[in-house]
Amino acid sequence: MKNAFVTLAAICALSAFPVFAEGPKGFDVAITVDDLPAHGAVPLGINRVDVARDYLAALKAHEVPGVYGFINAIHIKADPSSAEVLKMWRAAGYPLGNHGYSHMNINAGGLEAFEGDLIGNEPVLAELMKGEDWRVLRFPFLNAGTDPALHSGIMAWLKTHNYRIADVTMSFNDWAYTDTYARCMAKGDAVTIEAMKAQYMLGVKASIARGLSGSEKVYGRQIPHVLLIHEGAFTALMLPQVLDTFEKAGAHFVTLDQAQSDPAYSAPSEHRGEQLLIERTAKEKGIDIWKDAPADVDISNLAKLCV
Repeated sequence: MKNAFVTLAAICALSAFPVFAEGPKGFDVAITVDDLPAHGAVPLGINRVDVARDYLAALKAHEVPGVYGFINAIHIKADPSSAEVLKMWRAAGYPLGNHGYSHMNINAGGLEAFEGDLIGNEPVLAELMKGEDWRVLRFPFLNAGTDPALHSGIMAWLKTHNYRIADVTMSFNDWAYTDTYARCMAKGDAVTIEAMKAQYMLGVKASIARGLSGSEKVYGRQIPHVLLIHEGAFTALMLPQVLDTFEKAGAHFVTLDQAQSDPAYSAPSEHRGEQLLIERTAKEKGIDIWKDAPADVDISNLAKLCV
């Protein structure tokens, strides 16, 4: 319980900062979801299908189009029942893409192993995406090869195999809440869960403000954005509020292809696919986008809660 009170105090302090401003002119954003069919732990009494059902209900209620779900098919081997999640995603009319069979970090696995990990996902994608393009890659950990030779090697492989890259401009570290939520549910710690909800939403608002600010500084305009979230139980719980917040900020939901048709996504880069598009472009151009920018939300407390 002490941890919960510490969290609440931190949230009260964070709330004093103007981390969020509505976008008066509006902006386009594509919603994308990583780690299907299973992300992190689920609370007792909740299964993967429950998470997917809540996720899809929120997306449909807000009429979010063409939401790519990026899969790690290894989870189907570990839990065959989780395959139903992918079928639900397709039945909802949403596409699937490649996130690596085992969610391998290319920097740790190396080029050949990483290529094999992508290929390992392809039979499942080909079966579920018959007649549609599933050759869209979201790099696990947003790592696209730190070493120049590794990066150029995977870029060449992707080109040969007709893959496109799903970039990201907004993310609020939703992954960090997943396991903590399961622990707190197991302990019945409602106070800490409420504190987590408040902190999570501060992160959502900060990510919007930072993305909008960064786009203006780098491009002098609002490019269409791409939001990365994960298919975890806590994000499923919070997704209606997340989508409400985006809409209140002026968001217009579009597909990934619509967002990435903007020239910003095809501009030459020595680090394609690496981390957030706006951040890496700013770094390549020598632009300091974080000076006077809204503060990000610290998530380091989450690992210490409900342990």
